[in-house]
Amino acid sequence: MRIAYTADLHGNLSDYRALCEFAARHEAHAIVVGGDLLPHAIRRDDALTTQRTFVERDLASLLRAFRVRHPATMVYLLPGNDDWATAYDAVEELAAEELALPLHERVYQISDDLWIAGYACVPPTPFSIKDFERRDEGRTQSFSFEHALTSRGGAIRPLQYHEFEAWPSIAEDLAALAARSDPRRTVYVCHTPPADTPLDLMSNRRHVGSRALRLFIEQHQPPLTLHGHIHEAPSMSGAYTTRIGTTWCVNPGRDQRRFHGVLIDLTDGAVRMEHTVYGVQPE
Repeated sequence: MRIAYTADLHGNLSDYRALCEFAARHEAHAIVVGGDLLPHAIRRDDALTTQRTFVERDLASLLRAFRVRHPATMVYLLPGNDDWATAYDAVEELAAEELALPLHERVYQISDDLWIAGYACVPPTPFSIKDFERRDEGRTQSFSFEHALTSRGGAIRPLQYHEFEAWPSIAEDLAALAARSDPRRTVYVCHTPPADTPLDLMSNRRHVGSRALRLFIEQHQPPLTLHGHIHEAPSMSGAYTTRIGTTWCVNPGRDQRRFHGVLIDLTDGAVRMEHTVYGVQPE
């Protein structure tokens, strides 16, 4: 199985084109985008329209052209904390055209003995959009909810703290996801990186990944986990991969100058990776 992976494209159509060209050049079996698919849009009066229009017009057009040339390459799209849940629903329309598959809380069999599963939510951030944020390990968030918003229900509205607390935690959601396939034969695409790794290091040297996800990886040891969210982590830490036990974990990072993608080959349990900027993984 060969995967062309990236994350955090934030509606940058030139990066989407680069991803399609990257996948085609290397004859990837699958394209995976690991979160933050859509343009940043925070104004309540037009945010949902902005993000939905990107999916329905720009992304759909690009994927239609790609599908004509590469009908066998599957495309999997995971949202992230910068995406509105109601706008992400437009990805279902792409699925109806067989252009791409929605990945959040979904599980698909991608070969005789391999599955792919997705989870978009990250631990609480100081940002307003809360559709894809959750408590981590049942911990209470530490940020103000004064400007917290959700689009769940179809329209953007204020989110109350007690509502957020009632949502399942990341730990609970991952446990439910693990029950739907064999974790040791599943590639997990999670927008948040695992905590205390080179993949969750911010520019202020703080680690902000999910502790619940790290525990999940330690317990289940999937062959591969794919992440994003912390754009600067690879440049800060000097690594776009790390291992937790036998699991390879990846965050390609992102910057405005160059497309960041990773070509991943999974063969008989072995994983080989090459980054468009940072090169081949260390052994």
